[in-house]
Order: sequence, then C-alpha cells, then structure tokens
Amino acid sequence: MIDVATDRDLRFILARAKDSANEGVLQKNVISQAQALQMVRMILEEGAHYLVYRNSDQSIAGWILIGENIDLINNQPHAYIFELYVLPPYRNYGIAKHLLQAAIDANKQRGYNEIRLNVFANNLAKKIYKQIGFQDVHTTMTKKL
Repeated sequence: MIDVATDRDLRFILARAKDSANEGVLQKNVISQAQALQMVRMILEEGAHYLVYRNSDQSIAGWILIGENIDLINNQPHAYIFELYVLPPYRNYGIAKHLLQAAIDANKQRGYNEIRLNVFANNLAKKIYKQIGFQDVHTTMTKKL
C-alpha cells in the first residue's frame, strides 16, 4: 500500500537520510547525516512530500520524495522526483516501480504534464526509470584535472 507519509513515517525516513543520499551519489559516507538532513529539509520546506510503500504489517519498505521544480530555460514548472529509496531487504520486489507509478499518477492529478528526476549514469536504478518510460534529456560530463 502506498500513501502520504505521516509525521512518524517522516522521522523514520529522516533517520535514514544519509543512507539514501549516499546511495544516490553511488558513494559511501561522502554525505553526512547532517548534510543529508539539510538537503531534505530544504526540499520539504519548498512543498515537497514523501509517499511511502507499506508492507502488509504496515512497516515501511521504501519511499519517494516528490515536489515541483522549475525549468531554468523556459521557466515552466514540472513535477520532480527528488529521492527514491527502497530499504535493502525489500529490493527486487518491484517496490520502486510501484512508488514511481504512484508519483506519476499523483502528479498527473495535480495537472503536471511532465515529471523529471536526476540519476547518475552508472546507477542501477536508471534501468528501472527507463522501463517506466523516462528518457535521457541531457548529459553532465566531468574530467579530473
């Protein structure tokens, strides 16, 4: 079951902010808990919210943080996925796909005609995003100096 996170759910999620953030950037312990909390709180203050996936016993298996972002080129708003995380014991059961679909559906109902996210090139989640229908829009490249 997927629904909007309660205050209790939010405390559970925020206690794991460091884990989610570090997995998102594909590194270990680069982002501290304090840094991760600061990032998430800024996004929440801008009106974003979490959806949670609950197991049959009501425990949380994963979550997705959705909100709005503005395209800097055309100044148009669009829905945005800031975070998607499934707890390790619950991976490979399709939970991420369910959370993504819930985010898509919720944002369609809000009147958005586009939803975006950012993913690192070698993140395994990119395969899931493509299966759902996300497409590459731009590429950021880097070169060590």
